[in-house]
Parts: sequence; C-alpha cells; structure tokens
Amino acid sequence: MDNSAAAWGLAVLWLYCTFMLFWALQWWLGRHIQGVALLVFNRPNLAANLYFYLLAPGVILHELSHWLFAKLLFVPTKDLVLFRPQRSPDNNGKGGPITLGYVEIFKTDPLRQSLIGLAPLPVGLLVLLALATLLNFNTGLSSSTLEPNTVWQSITAIPPEIVNSLKQPLNLLWLYFVFTVSNGMLPSRPDRKPWLVGFLLPGSILLALSLTGHLPPLSPEWQHGLRSFIANLTWIFAFAASLNFLLAILIFLVEWMVSRMKKRRVVYK
Repeated sequence: MDNSAAAWGLAVLWLYCTFMLFWALQWWLGRHIQGVALLVFNRPNLAANLYFYLLAPGVILHELSHWLFAKLLFVPTKDLVLFRPQRSPDNNGKGGPITLGYVEIFKTDPLRQSLIGLAPLPVGLLVLLALATLLNFNTGLSSSTLEPNTVWQSITAIPPEIVNSLKQPLNLLWLYFVFTVSNGMLPSRPDRKPWLVGFLLPGSILLALSLTGHLPPLSPEWQHGLRSFIANLTWIFAFAASLNFLLAILIFLVEWMVSRMKKRRVVYK
C-alpha cells in the first residue's frame, strides 16, 4: 500500500469531490422539487409544505440522532419535536426560516456540543450503508483501490445499479429512504456553531503538531484503517449523489414539460 503524501492527498480529494457533488445536487433538488410543485399548484406555501413532508423521515432521523447522542454523552434534554414544520419570525417580525423539528439540549462543553451537532451525519451514513445493503449493491471501496481509474469505475457503476434495482417494487421504498435520509443528514447552521472550538481548533493543533514532527507517525495498520474509512465514506457520498443525479434529471424534464404546458416558469434567486 502506497502511503505517500500524494496517495493520501488523492484519497482526500476523492472524498471532497464526491461530498461537494452530493451537496450541490441536494441543494439543486431542494429548490427545483419545490419549483415543480409551484408550477403545478401555483401556491408557494403548498409547494414548500409538500417538499417538507416529502423529507419527513429524514427530519425525524435527524432529530433522533441529536437526542440519542445527547443521551449517550450524558447531556440533559428537554423538548423533542420530531416533525412539526413552522415558520419562525425574523428580526423584522416577518416570516423567517422554517423549522421542521427540534430537540432542546442543555448547554454543555464545546466538544460534546460539537458531537451532538454532528450526530445526524454519522447516523445518516450508517443508515445509507444499510439501505445500500438492502438494495444488494456492491458497497464500498477498499484502501487499496483508491486509484483514479478504479474509483471512477466504482462510482460510474452506481447509477446503472440504481436503475436495475427498480425492477423490484420494494426497492422504490428503500430508494425513497436513501433520498430523504441523505437530504436530512447534513448538520444545520445552528448545529455547526460550536464546531470552531469543539472540532476545528483541536484539529488544527493536532495537524500543526503532526507537521512539526511532535506526534508519532501512524502505524501501517492505522493508516490502512483510515484509508479504508475514507474510501467507504467516498462510496457512500457517491451513492447518495448518484441517486440525486438521477432524480435531478427526472425533475429537470418534468419541470421543463410543465413549464411548456403552463406557459410559465419559475425564476430562482
């Protein structure tokens, strides 16, 4: 196994690229699914509500993840609302952001706050891996297969697998859960507030110590395990991005056809 800086950089680059593609497609889908609903029903509130209820299972898993991590870290909790869309007023007394669910957690140290805020991401990744197994997909990459050609072949094989899985009706349910879990697992802005002190500052200190040679190098076993972890994260994000990509094509075509029929279009800002 090549443990050179170039090999590690390539592994991280693949992870970064698949995550950014996943995030971009998620953002696009959120806007355009609501856009299609707006074209069909011509009611903005109804279009938004339909999209929010479509994401309900992912929102419920998101809030349960916060609650579960708080309990595991011995942080007291108060109210738990799994799914109740409501708009909060902004500073001007007008309609502010919409809250889909929430869990009230007592204030604790930055590290535990950061872990609780991060909770939906690891829980969501594990659920996605379980769903991929239910779909009988060839999941994951190994630490020894992070070469460009191998990664590209593994990623481009996912969309055909998704299409072939549609032959079994039950797989539509699992794919729906893939969509809603993946689109609800990213931590929200309030969840990310304590990360600077809880994660980024300690991580920067560890990185500086490592670069200056004050930390012992990782053993080959640890390096292999970390590379395997990065490879599997890459595959899961590619899996979610592939489904979002296929849905994006479908939504684009539907929006184009409805726009032609209605002779109007949605302007996105």
